[in-house]
Amino acid sequence: MTLRHEPDVSAADWIVRADADWGVIAGQGPPGFEAYAQVPFDRDDSPERTDDVVHADVVHLATAHTSTPDDAVFALWEGWGDIEGGDAVSMLYQSPALTGFGRVFRRPRPPRIPPAFDDAVMKAPRADLDGFRAYLLFRGPLSDVGRWGARPEAPDWPRRLAPASFVWPQDRSWCIAQDVDDDSLTIGGSQALVDAVLAHPDLRAEPATYGSPPRLPD
Repeated sequence: MTLRHEPDVSAADWIVRADADWGVIAGQGPPGFEAYAQVPFDRDDSPERTDDVVHADVVHLATAHTSTPDDAVFALWEGWGDIEGGDAVSMLYQSPALTGFGRVFRRPRPPRIPPAFDDAVMKAPRADLDGFRAYLLFRGPLSDVGRWGARPEAPDWPRRLAPASFVWPQDRSWCIAQDVDDDSLTIGGSQALVDAVLAHPDLRAEPATYGSPPRLPD
């Protein structure tokens, strides 16, 4: 299964219209949760801890802390170049040929890459965060995290989109936020959920104070 496009952007109003600075919302989600935790990731150095891997791990952990795991909303920042497509010459990709390591190779890309989605999605309204960020919304079960249903870049070339900037279940019991330039994500929710995130041995999470800048990973 893949996520389905959600044209009703009012689903994100409780986040994008929250009473907080837009930069805080983009990086930490809406205010008001009982507790928050920051989870760092490595964009390039560790294939096991890239942003999409860590993001999916946190979503899967949070699934046990909502009454609506089969109905969640995923907000995808509109600014990623892989969404619009366009001209390209080459790309870097990583081969997991060696356990715990990766090799980087350069190979040709198609000369013209189509948009990630059809016109009904590409021309749909966006959830607007104070004019600084805008997001396409998708909906589906939390188990489908990362399955955007995007077109491949070419017949033999799957498209890899970035993780969602926000994920929340329909009951709004928690929210995961990840701004586009951060090297960490933040999850807000119940103390029990945050305690579970902090206790997970692979996440290296730390408690977060809402409104404070994210701490840089070591």
